[in-house]
Amino acid sequence: MGTIEIDGVPQRVVVLGQGSLDVLDRIGVEPVGVVKSLMPDYLADKYQDEKYVAVGTVKEPDYEAIFMAKPDLIIAEARMASLMKELEEIAPTIMFQADYNQYWQSVQKNWRMLGQVFDKQDKVEAIIAKMDAKIASTRNKAAADNFNALMVMSNGSKVAMFGEKSRFGMVFDELGLKPAKSDDVEVAGSHGNLISFEYIADANPDVLLVLDREQAIGEGVGKAKARFDNPLVNKTPAHQNNRISYLDPTAWYITMAGMTAMDKMIDDVNRVL
Repeated sequence: MGTIEIDGVPQRVVVLGQGSLDVLDRIGVEPVGVVKSLMPDYLADKYQDEKYVAVGTVKEPDYEAIFMAKPDLIIAEARMASLMKELEEIAPTIMFQADYNQYWQSVQKNWRMLGQVFDKQDKVEAIIAKMDAKIASTRNKAAADNFNALMVMSNGSKVAMFGEKSRFGMVFDELGLKPAKSDDVEVAGSHGNLISFEYIADANPDVLLVLDREQAIGEGVGKAKARFDNPLVNKTPAHQNNRISYLDPTAWYITMAGMTAMDKMIDDVNRVL
């Protein structure tokens, strides 16, 4: 996206995604405008207040509301990458976006960018140091256990599997779990590869990590848990040893790359190690 010039520390910030809002919340930066849809509970308690201007959805900005908020900085996220030009016509705009091929490295880069913009470098570095230690501890546990794992997303009647260097590849790339596999299946794009419950049974995972997309986008609670309670899943070591983790849906799907989200994501994995 190139570089932009920002004159001083921005005072009127519009945030167009929940991951970047998560970071601002942790480092103590107060925005004027936020996206109020698909907001996790840990942010909603504060940011649903009417003093924060509603500026659209995570995919569709409300340009008029953004303009009227008179921002001196807009923070956009991946779902709005194609709209940067329009946003930049309103105010300087920066992109907050994780790279799934080098997840933790890119997340740190984004956090440091916001730390620099808002003169919060010390706070950001302290949080990164704690997260580094937490990741290292989880990797050590994973190495000692030597478990293999399946990372899956449940979405209606469909189940998708995610491997290394994929949208949720941090489970393997950063946290050190080994991928459980049946046949060789190439991971394709951010939505993963569709698999069956027979595939899960054949892969025979020690650990099963399940993300409920429907819950993440507000379309019901507990559907994935009901769907995964079946004979094929129940025969796996993951079920038999109580190592199925139903992941925090908003942390993994909505606020991914946030600071509190990252804490929750690592906790979700640690729970089954």
